[in-house]
Amino acid sequence: MASNIANLILILSILFSFLCNLFFFKKKNNLSIFFFNASSYLIILSFFLLIYFFCSSNFNISAVYENSHSLKPLFYKFAGTWGNHEGSLLLFIMIVGIYGLLFSRYYNDDSKFKSWVIFFQNNIFLIFLIFLITTSNPFDLIVPTPIEGLGLNPILQDPLLVIHPPFLYLGYVGFSLTLSLVLSALINKQLNNRWAKICWPWVMTSWVFLTIGISLGSIWAYYELGWGGYWFWDPVENASLMPWLVSTALIHSLLVLKVRNQMKNWTSLLAILTFSFSLLGTFLVRSGILNSVHAFANDPDRGVFILLIIFFITSVSLVIQILCSSSELKNKFLFFSKESFVNINNLFLLFFLFVVLLGTIYPIISSIFNKTISIGPVYYNTILAPFVFIFLILMSIGPLLKWSQSIGIKNLNPSLMIFFISILLSFLIIQFTRQNDLILYLGILTSLVLIFTLFYEIVKNIKKGSFYYPRLCSHLGVGVLFLSIFLNAYYSKTKDFEISMGETKVFDKLSIKFLKQDIYKINNYLEMKAEFKIFIEEKVFNLTPSVRRYLQPDQITSETSIQPTLFSNYYLAINFPDQNSTTLGARYYYNFFIHGIWLGLFLIIFGGVLSVFKKRI
Repeated sequence: MASNIANLILILSILFSFLCNLFFFKKKNNLSIFFFNASSYLIILSFFLLIYFFCSSNFNISAVYENSHSLKPLFYKFAGTWGNHEGSLLLFIMIVGIYGLLFSRYYNDDSKFKSWVIFFQNNIFLIFLIFLITTSNPFDLIVPTPIEGLGLNPILQDPLLVIHPPFLYLGYVGFSLTLSLVLSALINKQLNNRWAKICWPWVMTSWVFLTIGISLGSIWAYYELGWGGYWFWDPVENASLMPWLVSTALIHSLLVLKVRNQMKNWTSLLAILTFSFSLLGTFLVRSGILNSVHAFANDPDRGVFILLIIFFITSVSLVIQILCSSSELKNKFLFFSKESFVNINNLFLLFFLFVVLLGTIYPIISSIFNKTISIGPVYYNTILAPFVFIFLILMSIGPLLKWSQSIGIKNLNPSLMIFFISILLSFLIIQFTRQNDLILYLGILTSLVLIFTLFYEIVKNIKKGSFYYPRLCSHLGVGVLFLSIFLNAYYSKTKDFEISMGETKVFDKLSIKFLKQDIYKINNYLEMKAEFKIFIEEKVFNLTPSVRRYLQPDQITSETSIQPTLFSNYYLAINFPDQNSTTLGARYYYNFFIHGIWLGLFLIIFGGVLSVFKKRI
């Protein structure tokens, strides 16, 4: 009965979505928008029904049976709603509808433009709704009803499952509205600075959500996977980074369009590519075509359909862009002007995008020729590092420049002074730490140049009485982030070792003593917790890492123990002991300046949040 009701809601939703298109072509815009809104509300209702089925352990529903278990805590039953292909796809569709609902609610200036936006948003909604009903229906019945479910992947049984995927989807899917806005503007010949102002808060909102989602994923990987890192250039990590890079380029291009009413065609192309790369990320995550520690809802067969959807939406969008783009005059920018440097930085962002894309899909290309090639961090770090240095310097010059004005060399005197101060400070850091590495030196130097420049601009703005500088805040976050990345990479330490109960291991100034271990039964898993005493110079503290053996499904996970300090983390993880073994395998990490990475991400996000609500350039 419950399944029938849920399926009826899906059928009604798809019917209303078709009616939206019908009344749009009949030029009955109010009815068209009404049926889109009705269809969106029905999908929201169906999603809440799915949550109820998960929370009540209704194993008659296929998605619940395949991804839940009666022993699982209610918290993870709730979050497990989107920890699978069917539930996450329904979440995807619901967010497409929510963005359309919000736009129809808050935009009332131009009814024709509004109807076109809803029309395109509805068709994105409809395409994925058809895909859901035909291939991925979360409300399929299982007869007879199983007594017990198969369970949720233990790695997903973490509090961040509640917020990490929804934030990512609010970012990914939010760019669907960006696509609808740009296609409507192209068709109606309204791609101008006024459109840019309409588009700005929606693009920034999606970008902020995506940035938060990526940041939460990085934090989750750091403490959950037990390898002591925050980014591994995993295909699924790259899948979220690629739309972030192109959307960041879009934001800067959109800014030029707002201020100068230029770069119209370029901005429209970036808007199309942003959503296309969001869909590509969905394909990489869901298809199973690439191996990833982050992919938990793989289905190669359905991945083919996602690829076809990507091709269709992107092709149609590009055709509209080609046919409807304006023949704008060639943009002429003075070299030492803000818009010129925005363009240069855009090119750098797209270069980074190309490097990440190539590294991500190259294993697929190599497999066609029966070769197994994996692309790891060395590839990305080697290629990207030199260009990152140049990129940071250009970001340092940008805030000093003015719109549509070429400034003289003398106006860059603050940059020169900051540059020399940064050279001296970087040299002192290198000498004091005895890390004579050119990459480290350049990384510290360029990051400090950016940080000091932005501090200079912030102080200058305060003296002028201006306290509203979201872009400066986000760019400062970039400087702090890269400085922290370089310091963390070169000053962190790692040690693998085996240890017996009561034994003490000594590494340089570090001593680790294995005190005891205990076994606990907690809900749906058994936990073996080990206690270690750590001695570092005058510091003494305990770390209690553990391993868990989940009962359903039968799987082992490692739970880390972290001792934070002002400038670093002391981090310990253990392996599940071999049968009849008297020793325990462990991994110790000293992660230097890891908090700076989280601070940098926070500043980037905070600046983005300010930009969403910004009322003036």
